[in-house]
Amino acid sequence: MMNGLKKVFLSVAGIGFAALMIPVHAQETCDKNSFTTPDLIICGQQSFEKLDAALNEQYKKALVSLLPADKKLLIDVQRNWVKFKEEYCEEIYQATFPGAEAPIEKLACLSHITNSRLGELIYLQTGLTNDGFYKAASVMAGKDRAYGLQDSINRLGGDDFADPVWKHYAEGHCEMSFSLFREDLANCMVRMRFQLPFNR
Repeated sequence: MMNGLKKVFLSVAGIGFAALMIPVHAQETCDKNSFTTPDLIICGQQSFEKLDAALNEQYKKALVSLLPADKKLLIDVQRNWVKFKEEYCEEIYQATFPGAEAPIEKLACLSHITNSRLGELIYLQTGLTNDGFYKAASVMAGKDRAYGLQDSINRLGGDDFADPVWKHYAEGHCEMSFSLFREDLANCMVRMRFQLPFNR
């Protein structure tokens, strides 16, 4: 019983710490030459805030550029993405907590997933993917593109990712990319897996 209470306390304390670190570190200066935990948290938080601001700006641009039906779908997809990002990165935080690196791992996760989403929002407006996925598949296939390209695409995505929240987000996004650019739905889902953090 005592161990259960201790786990609950540590979990609540960790969530409180993560919530408190945002306003505190936003005002401090990032020392990029330091590898101490507090400095890594400060720098990580500030990097994430910049990425998040760029993402919000790009999201507004995407909304303006789309037709009403696509706008509604984008709003739904973005909500699903936010839910995935928060739940997935919290799982990473909890898996590392109470280690001192837990906030660093969470910030790295948030930054990685936000950066990937930023690229997808740009893709929805331009039709150009910037994650290097199709280029990497083409290089892997080599000269025998006709036979090897699909195999390379499938291998690049790694193993299936069964997370239902991610799947809901990715399917909605791929529906948009098919509607706008006729990107193959199956290839799109593999490409979305390609963008997931290494520690999935």
